[in-house]
Amino acid sequence: MFPEIKKIFSLLLSVAFSSIGFIAAITVAALAVREVSSNPYLVGFPNALGVGGAFVGTQIFDYFSKKYSRLTALGNTFFVGGFGGAILITSLLTDSFSLLLLGSFTLGIGQSATLQTRYAASFIASENYKATALSLAVWFSVFGSIFGPRLVGEYSELFQKTFNSELIVGYFIATAGMVLAGLSIYFLSEKESKLKEPANVEKTNKKISLDSDAKLLTKILVLNHFVMVVIMSATPLHIQDIGETIKLVGAIISYHTLGMFLFSPILGNLVDKYGTKLFASIGSFILCLSCILSLFNTNILFLKIGLYLLGLGWNFTFIAISAAISKYSIKNSINLNIRSDSMVFAGSSIAHLSLGFTYIFLGYTGLVILALFLSIYLIFNIRKFSKLTLI
Repeated sequence: MFPEIKKIFSLLLSVAFSSIGFIAAITVAALAVREVSSNPYLVGFPNALGVGGAFVGTQIFDYFSKKYSRLTALGNTFFVGGFGGAILITSLLTDSFSLLLLGSFTLGIGQSATLQTRYAASFIASENYKATALSLAVWFSVFGSIFGPRLVGEYSELFQKTFNSELIVGYFIATAGMVLAGLSIYFLSEKESKLKEPANVEKTNKKISLDSDAKLLTKILVLNHFVMVVIMSATPLHIQDIGETIKLVGAIISYHTLGMFLFSPILGNLVDKYGTKLFASIGSFILCLSCILSLFNTNILFLKIGLYLLGLGWNFTFIAISAAISKYSIKNSINLNIRSDSMVFAGSSIAHLSLGFTYIFLGYTGLVILALFLSIYLIFNIRKFSKLTLI
């Protein structure tokens, strides 16, 4: 197992750094809108632009990984994300909503590299460790879960005194995290790493791209992510509106993201052994439970447990389906990983863009009920796995 970890060490470290930065940024994103704009309908726009940036970043990554190498694509994309963090710092210093949107979009480009590391890790791992390597790459985001929101809460008062904004600390962390992630890729990858080879996934055709297996895997990945985003993105607004502080926002987002990443290595190993359907099903049921608990949203304990389970349920399904997509992509020489992530970004962008309207008209409870119905629909889609030859 150690030789496999050595192969992907630079990827793991890059995920740790970039996730610290990105999770710190999303902790303050919706609240930052309230700082620079008085329009309540715009609260979801920065995160939506961030998702749009991730979509564009995925296409850029795909192009550069084919033309040059996965290493070049990852490293440069992280550096672009770091530049986005610098723009976000400037947006709060100048109270500019336009710069906030631009910075969010650019930071999102960097986040696309964080997501693509899971497929890069799976690509260079040996056949029996592909899901394990993928899940390890996801697991290293736990560093972001622990340090990102906590650093925001810990140093918010210091940055308030220095820059007259307690939220700006999140964007300083984002800038540093993305730059360190890019440096890790360039300077810590093995000399003979397969990351330095151009990606060879161009042998594709329309028939394969429209395959029912690919459609089902993508649909489940999108639904799973959409349910998580609907609740997660509204939670900081809800916490502030019930009179709690930015420190509690950081703590609850930390619980949530710990659920998203903590058990990833164990799950990857189990998926390698027992297949996708079991763990995707467990994940969808946990999502349902998290929605039910989150209905009691004025109880802070229930809210913490609900958000933790929201991340955990997402993680079960995300690891299982991502592993299946990775195997599908390799087997069919098709970049389904790029295409499925692109659809995830599109769905997530819709959730964020509509946040201002849905939060005002449905409220937090209404959004949780919507997520509950979607998670039930997800369960019925996972049942179709009996017809899926890959699983």
